[in-house]
Amino acid sequence: MTRVLLLGIALPACVLNGDKYAKPSELAPSWAVENTRVLGIQAEPPEVGPGESVSFDALIGQPMDATAPLVRTWFACPTTEDGVGLGCTFDANPDELMSDSADFDALLDAGLIGVQPGWDPLYQTPLDLLDSLPEEERSEGSYVLVQLAVLDAETENEPTDQLDPGDMAIAYKRVVVSEAATPNHNPTLDGFDVEGFAVEQDEVVYVDPGQPYELGIRISDASVETYTFLNGDGVAEERIEEPYVAWYTTGGTLRESVTLYPYTQADWISPKRSGIDGLWYAVARDRRGGMVWWSQPWKTR
Repeated sequence: MTRVLLLGIALPACVLNGDKYAKPSELAPSWAVENTRVLGIQAEPPEVGPGESVSFDALIGQPMDATAPLVRTWFACPTTEDGVGLGCTFDANPDELMSDSADFDALLDAGLIGVQPGWDPLYQTPLDLLDSLPEEERSEGSYVLVQLAVLDAETENEPTDQLDPGDMAIAYKRVVVSEAATPNHNPTLDGFDVEGFAVEQDEVVYVDPGQPYELGIRISDASVETYTFLNGDGVAEERIEEPYVAWYTTGGTLRESVTLYPYTQADWISPKRSGIDGLWYAVARDRRGGMVWWSQPWKTR
């Protein structure tokens, strides 16, 4: 477990065994889940005030034949300057944090907020996070950066430079900390449709091989929020969220990888062979940091 914790620090800072990574021309389509991937990180709530707590969850996509358990290591840190960049920076000596004798308190000081399974991530935002901002900018606020490292637990003892990219994944999430009068909330979903028919979330959808199907995700109209935005001139504007859906699948072919609310349908062509098991994933985002997802199993007849 110590090694997994340390990889949560090390992986965002460097490329391990970089010659194993595919060249851009060799990459699979964005919708294809062929390796372990973080498809979404949800903060609950997605926008908080100083001193408030946030919990986190992640949607991890994997090939259907993946069997090894996964370990998720979570870190959090306030962003610096203008909030750009990826990954937390650590005051402690990285070599000391990466040693076998690393002190757990030092890991907590470095931003460790959770290790799953066993310790669900929870983060309390600093009370003074917005103190440096002018009063008029606190409604827009600042960010806390959360980073997630996902590692195939069966590779935990392999040398770091021998880790396969397909056994690990890194992702980042920005959580807004503000004094907004209209803070953001995660959207909600009303259901999932196949060819216009609603299906239960855990129900296996049987499809014919090599055939097109229309998939649809229903975002609740009530969760499309109206909010106040401070523009570049310092003038408050009323805006309405513009959600969109990112689509993924473990098999078959998606014709659309992103669809826009309220027309969220995506076309998918099933694999040509019978007896193929798979998953569809739909990840809905509201463009303000809110997120929700749906996964649906399917099988070719």
